[in-house]
Amino acid sequence: MERPTVLLALADDASPHVDALTRAGFEPITDFGTAAGWLTLGRPIDLAVLDCDLPEASAASVYAVLHGETPVPTLMLFGDEIPSFATTEVAGLNDEYAVKPVPIEALVYRLQALLIRTGRGLPSEAGGWSDVTSEDGTAIGEGHVISIFAPKGGVGKTTVAVNMAVAIREQTRARVLLFDADVGVGNVTSVLAVKYRMGLADLADSAPGEWTDAAFEHCVSVHEPSGVRVLTWGNDPGESERVSVDLLLAALRWAKAHHSYVVVDNHPGYDDRTMAMLTLASEIMLVVTPEVGALRNSSQFLDLARQVGLGDIIRVVVNRANHGIRMADIESVLKLPVSATIVSNGPKAVIASNEGTPVITKFPKDKIATDLHDVARLVTTGAPVAASPTARRPWWATLVSRTSNA
Repeated sequence: MERPTVLLALADDASPHVDALTRAGFEPITDFGTAAGWLTLGRPIDLAVLDCDLPEASAASVYAVLHGETPVPTLMLFGDEIPSFATTEVAGLNDEYAVKPVPIEALVYRLQALLIRTGRGLPSEAGGWSDVTSEDGTAIGEGHVISIFAPKGGVGKTTVAVNMAVAIREQTRARVLLFDADVGVGNVTSVLAVKYRMGLADLADSAPGEWTDAAFEHCVSVHEPSGVRVLTWGNDPGESERVSVDLLLAALRWAKAHHSYVVVDNHPGYDDRTMAMLTLASEIMLVVTPEVGALRNSSQFLDLARQVGLGDIIRVVVNRANHGIRMADIESVLKLPVSATIVSNGPKAVIASNEGTPVITKFPKDKIATDLHDVARLVTTGAPVAASPTARRPWWATLVSRTSNA
């Protein structure tokens, strides 16, 4: 089986990129003439990297060839702004953008993510497309990633994430992973009675080449009553800074490759780690409560999400919905329909959390349990969220300053 091909149209020496991509299972091509000839003959190029520091005429010519009858998903590398030829009506729908400089390891992860987003499998370390299937028959790389997010803490995000993972498992009997990516704060193992083994922080001192399937598998614990698998960043806040963007993305890539569903409990903020995780989501569940503060923060997040091309994969879930601002007013403020509501039942939620038991298991006949199952059904039986017709832009392009491009 042939390796997936990547055209590298770079302004600088491409040899370090060639070595890294070859190790990751790709077949890099650095000669544009060869690539153009392949496309003319109908031989596909799987991905491309286009450096906008090339002379403008050359970059525009390469871009035009790559976006012919069968467009090639392209990772655009640029400095101050996206070039005009990549922002026209014919700009590629599957293109991605990255602010230079981009570390080689980060570029590899971006290309792997681009493969996933365009519906393809990942190359194995030995080369070729991954075609292994998991124990429930799901092909490698096909896992559905549901990111649970709230820009404000205290809205019940982790409760929704834990119960949603268990509900998906109950409804489908598929392989489900609950991924605690609320780095430095969250710890789903304190809400769900799972024996803690180790976390991603324990892999932080290892080289990326050692972030293998076996390494991630060793970090996983299993919630025996439900069968939900749990992967966490760690449990010591002092170790949180050691968990890098690259490590989180590598873990999510592994999780997607080996599970039918991945439920991610994200940090309530806009740091590099959280935004990188959100960009790899199949869909985002935005958890809000009917309060002015929560709605204001959620509205600001949605403005950002729409700018970077994530707006169309977001569903609004209103927690504690039987008190406070009316649903119609929430929809008006957020400019999105409410996809699901969860009634307030604080005492029972606290009882379940203190016992490390999901609410849907502890109080299965209560309205709150029914509502949480309905949230899961948005994924298991509902229509999938539509992909945006506009290519996703880098989230950091909307910010004033940047400190990391990984």
